[in-house]
Amino acid sequence: MTRFLRRHAAKLATVSIAAAFYALALPHDLSAAGRAALAAKLRFAPTYLEPADNGQPMRKVRTVNPALQHYDAWISSVGAGAALADIAGSGKPADICLVDPRNDSVSVMPAPDTGARFAPFALPTPADGYEARTIAPMGCLPADVNEDGRMDLVVYYWGRTPVVFLRNDAAELTADAFTPVEVVPQREVWNTNAAIVADIDGDGHPDLMFGNYFRDGDRILDPAATAGVKMQHSMSRAENGGRNRLLLWQSATRTAIAYRDASEALTPAMADGWTLALGARDLTGDLLPEIYVANDFGSDRLLLNESTPGQPKFRIVERKRDVTTPRSKVLGRDSFKGMGVDFGDVSGDGRPAIAVSNIASPYALLESHFLFVNTGDAAAWARGQAPYRDESFARGTWISNWGWDIKFADVLNSGRPALVQTIGFIKGEHDAWPRLQELAMGNDELLPHPAAWPRFRGGEDLSGHDHDRLFLPDADGRYHDVWPLLGLDRDTISRGVATADVYGDGRLAVLIARQWQPSLYLRNVSEGGGRAIVIDLRVAGLGGATRAAYGAEARVTLDDGRIVTSTVDGGSGHGGRRAPEIHLGLGDVAAGRVFDVEIDWRDAQGPHRTTFKLKPGRHRIVLSAQGA
Repeated sequence: MTRFLRRHAAKLATVSIAAAFYALALPHDLSAAGRAALAAKLRFAPTYLEPADNGQPMRKVRTVNPALQHYDAWISSVGAGAALADIAGSGKPADICLVDPRNDSVSVMPAPDTGARFAPFALPTPADGYEARTIAPMGCLPADVNEDGRMDLVVYYWGRTPVVFLRNDAAELTADAFTPVEVVPQREVWNTNAAIVADIDGDGHPDLMFGNYFRDGDRILDPAATAGVKMQHSMSRAENGGRNRLLLWQSATRTAIAYRDASEALTPAMADGWTLALGARDLTGDLLPEIYVANDFGSDRLLLNESTPGQPKFRIVERKRDVTTPRSKVLGRDSFKGMGVDFGDVSGDGRPAIAVSNIASPYALLESHFLFVNTGDAAAWARGQAPYRDESFARGTWISNWGWDIKFADVLNSGRPALVQTIGFIKGEHDAWPRLQELAMGNDELLPHPAAWPRFRGGEDLSGHDHDRLFLPDADGRYHDVWPLLGLDRDTISRGVATADVYGDGRLAVLIARQWQPSLYLRNVSEGGGRAIVIDLRVAGLGGATRAAYGAEARVTLDDGRIVTSTVDGGSGHGGRRAPEIHLGLGDVAAGRVFDVEIDWRDAQGPHRTTFKLKPGRHRIVLSAQGA
């Protein structure tokens, strides 16, 4: 034995060192009992949603361009969307806008258990100047774009430009209560997968930004098309997608809205990826929203906002790579499949982290999700660098499966936000991963040509038999998936996540948009969690009306020194939209406890800050420079 050890000492030492490093690198997960304790207070009551009847038959795959027919299941893999908002004007975000690809419907309905306040209805798809059969809705973004105090609906599509459905004076909430208005005067073919509303140039009015996927003009859903289409020109560096658009607010009345196309502010590097998600949040403290562009098949982009009123200006910022970080884990230099994005504070220091979904499927395509955490180097922005490092591995969120939308949501009001992530691509019985892996390993010069693609049709399966994720944080800030402990469904393919304080009790409901399946609404019936301060935060609008204060941020400091932040979000993500209001989880505190809530916002006069003394509960505050 001694002789053996001497002979192989170097090899044994090498193996021992490698094993030690491997053991250190393994994620230290909770035991089953620990995970159960983490989720002990969490309860959801599920309801499955069906779309309103729009006169179209239900189906399981789209009719596509003839060049794409042999992989129509792949082309048919997006289009489910969901939003929670106050559409009916009840004072609570108790209404749903649901996009269901099974009948290409955009449905408006009351949330479950909120009463039969109006009958569910479907919004028509305007086709004037287009061929109706070549258009499909991809998402719904509730936003009061004309600032008249009533919620409008921005709907975007494959096959045409987006449409704003302006709420009109009709007393009854039906499809007739919305007037479709074109936001782009020309009849163009866009293939849009993301949209946000934000005051991007700081003039005090809400602007629109759209993320496009396939090239402009490509007739993806036209079964009679004779012109060719192009797929991505790389699995990791594709920059031949549709051009993203920026529309600046110009003027509005109760019946009209006008925008200026300011897309020239977006360079090709900012705008020509295959965009699946957009996010907007102020990361630098100037109350101008930075824009995160999540691109499929290549590098995401973080746009530092240097705009002035009427003059949008951006600069791409990236993280400087260090010796311990692989290039694709560096913000702005990844080669992954950006599918969803959201912002939330995981460290309790008041600085939002950035969560990004990619494809992280074990034994299939194992890239990594991202959780970019702020390093605290505020001076990095001036150097043109993003002060963020990826901590997804250390915090337990790096792996799940084929991810899509991802949302921070403090579902237990603990002051530590959870993460909800939708999972799954194509559901079938025959494993198609070998075919996809062969495609991914092929020559990039072949990828743009549909004829070079293998078959992905009905019955094929790519990550179609898994469950969505609900990651709860432990006391150390590490996340653990508790979805399997909640008695919720499995074997699903999901796309969008929306959250809201639907019932005014401070508990966030969760809505999950499903692809080719009924969508899932989860009423939060948890008992024994913490309390929350929820604020319908508003600013002055048209003719004395008020609208959501998009981009405004609130923060509160808890007894243990952690800072809880929330922003009025304008639609960050892939296919889901949280309600545009503030939600601050406080933990287990007394009902009458008074907190100092600091609020920052911007209007045409510039940034403002004020502090309110608020108790747990639901509040409405109208902000102005002269007081609130």
